[in-house]
Amino acid sequence: MPSIIGVEVAKTSILCCAVDSHSIPGDLAQFARSYTPVTLLSNLSGVQTLLELGDIYVLEPTGDYSKIWIDTLKSNGKTVLRVNPKRVTALKAYSGVANKTDRYDAAFLALYGALNLDKASAFLSDFAEDLRAATLHHQFLTRMTGNHQRRLWQLLSHEWPEVCRTASGKKPQQNRDWLYPKPPALWRFIAGQPTNTTARRQAQLDATIGTGLTDLSRALAAQICELERQQLPYEEKISALLESSQFKPYHAVFNAFGFGEMTRAVILSRIYPLSQFLGEDGQPIKTKAPSEKGRYHRRNRSLGAFRLALGLGTQAYQSGQERRHKPAGSKVPPPRWA
Repeated sequence: MPSIIGVEVAKTSILCCAVDSHSIPGDLAQFARSYTPVTLLSNLSGVQTLLELGDIYVLEPTGDYSKIWIDTLKSNGKTVLRVNPKRVTALKAYSGVANKTDRYDAAFLALYGALNLDKASAFLSDFAEDLRAATLHHQFLTRMTGNHQRRLWQLLSHEWPEVCRTASGKKPQQNRDWLYPKPPALWRFIAGQPTNTTARRQAQLDATIGTGLTDLSRALAAQICELERQQLPYEEKISALLESSQFKPYHAVFNAFGFGEMTRAVILSRIYPLSQFLGEDGQPIKTKAPSEKGRYHRRNRSLGAFRLALGLGTQAYQSGQERRHKPAGSKVPPPRWA
């Protein structure tokens, strides 16, 4: 009989709860209050004890904090199930538990895993989570690069104004192309790194009406180049994941809209597998809801959940005389569709 281990992850420790998948407690709240949790530190002893606790481990994906535990469990042949935190919170609320503590979280992670062990759609896809992690890292580096670029353009407006526009009046290329190993030549030149146009750019700089490049501008350009290079490994990982055969039907749709690889990765990290939004028969879930006028409105629950996953959903809000729909869904900014 497999033991389901709920693992609540903190910065330097974890709290674990064990549940027998064939003997699930009838009163979930009472079990969560009465079980004896196992607290483990992030060290060798903690890892050894964790591996001895059970067969299947249920965790919430908490980024860098949970990564070390997930990787360790997988490398030792353990089954790891990652769950959406909102689903665990819903199970707690259904059981009458309103408190937010590590003890309750670990218990309901284990209980959720035991109750849904045979439902693959109840857990997050490993491929989607790997894509999500890679895209989040890439987006972080992109934001950092953009901040440096904006400040550098401001400095160049009086240090080397001629370079701020091309002969056609457009801004020069400031971002590296997808999977291209080298940052744009302009940033490399300002940073003092070799380029094929060093002599020409140096002549332009010598003839500038500006004040000339400062140490700050050169330092910012060097940091931009390094941030651009740091993005490359994540782009390679994203491209490799996107080539997986299970994504082929999705690419057929993406091709029709001309989505780039980063946009595809962000979308897939939130909606894969699409079956999670459908009923057991593989069809959209549609219901009828009564209106105040006695009529019935058709509701496409699958479409609503799909929009929420992309951060483009809405949620009905009513308080007294106020009635409106609020934006709802993922807090991560959605990709730019255009």
